[in-house]
Amino acid sequence: MSVFQRQIIKGSLSNFAGIGLGVLNNIWIFPLAFSLEELGIYRWVERTAVLIAAIALFGLHRMYVRFQSRFSEDQASQFLSNTVFLVACLAIVSGVLFTAFAPWLATLLDVNFQGSQLRALGAVVAGSMTYTLGLSVASSAKRISVPFFFKNVGIRLSLLIGAWMVSQGNATFGFWMQLLAYTHLAVGIVVLIYALKLKGIPLRWPRSLGESMTQELAAFAGSGILMAVMTMSLATIDSQMIASLMSMEALGIYSIAFFIGSFVDGIRRPISQALSPQFANLWNEGNTDAIAKMYARTSRVLMAVAIVSFVVIVPNIDFIFGLIPDPDRFEPAKSVVILILLSRVIDYSFGSNGEILSNGPHFKWNLVAISGLVVAIIGLNLWLIPVYGLDGAGFTLVIAYAIFNTIKAIYLWHKERIQPFGTAQLLLLVIGAITFIVAFLTSGEGIVALLITNAIIAIGLLVGFLTLRSKI
Repeated sequence: MSVFQRQIIKGSLSNFAGIGLGVLNNIWIFPLAFSLEELGIYRWVERTAVLIAAIALFGLHRMYVRFQSRFSEDQASQFLSNTVFLVACLAIVSGVLFTAFAPWLATLLDVNFQGSQLRALGAVVAGSMTYTLGLSVASSAKRISVPFFFKNVGIRLSLLIGAWMVSQGNATFGFWMQLLAYTHLAVGIVVLIYALKLKGIPLRWPRSLGESMTQELAAFAGSGILMAVMTMSLATIDSQMIASLMSMEALGIYSIAFFIGSFVDGIRRPISQALSPQFANLWNEGNTDAIAKMYARTSRVLMAVAIVSFVVIVPNIDFIFGLIPDPDRFEPAKSVVILILLSRVIDYSFGSNGEILSNGPHFKWNLVAISGLVVAIIGLNLWLIPVYGLDGAGFTLVIAYAIFNTIKAIYLWHKERIQPFGTAQLLLLVIGAITFIVAFLTSGEGIVALLITNAIIAIGLLVGFLTLRSKI
């Protein structure tokens, strides 16, 4: 097993350990400790920080991943030093600004809440920026498991302890939001320091790498700014629009649905992070055959994970929501979970097409495509949320991702004659559909129905594993 494969596995395990803590947090302790409005505030701060951090980084983390393999010795040291210096300055400025002006930003975005809790935004932004750069640097050294552990286990464990204190009356929601802020900041700094030690390159005082190289780096970073904005918008625009078009309480309900529906991201994130520098290197070498093989492999793996998640979660959705304290509050989230899971099946079936496009010669076209996707999501949300409520956000994801991925797949086939699909994906769909239909028809109330449903799911998963293990 290669270092690359081991790091994907370790990164995924870290993510799944974090998901285990996330289940405790989102399914039990958060609903126990916080009101729907407080859950909405937390979700808004977290998602808004991700978007702001992507903008404030100015594409520098993507630039480092794309070009780091071109440098060696002194130039490598200088390139890394320049990147770290710029991100550190931007993180400090962003942290201060968004601590001071977070309530104003909430008003600007038409979010119907203002309070001191929103001032946690600045530290979360700064922490997200330093973490993102640290993860990018670590991925270039083929070491992503430790950053993922700090992010997914460290932060969630801290939040779990803090929320438990709130539920017991030993702390306030305001204290918990401060804990959220400074934990993010500490993790970001620690991960960046860890990544710099991995590289083993001494940092230098920043200086130019030469006019021609600076122009090339600036051109890619410039496109990376918009790319990062659009990419992060995909992850945050639903939260912003629900808070604006509906309420913070609705966003609190949606946060539960999004967490359950995004379970499969525990696999996608480490694969994406590990593959980005690999695709960049392969493009630099002109090795499209290797890119095509990785493209097909990621489609099979990610599609399998998404289908398994759909088949396991949907027939058990009543049982899962029954574990939430005062579950009637979250009843509208059930249908949203199903729609989000369906959007993930569609999106993941097309493999790592985004990583292929954004780390090679087609990055400009990918920028146009992803910009179109964001516009489509905004337009669809404006149309569907007022009509269907929270379900409208789910319908938007299904429609938008189906169109977006189809266009990207056609483009890659037209330009490079590569596509990810084969008989393995067809078999995955058939086995998954049969297992889901039988399990769903047998689902019902009571422990006996629950056991029968999950026995059918287990048999279907075993049949799928034995049939497809050599193909995936």
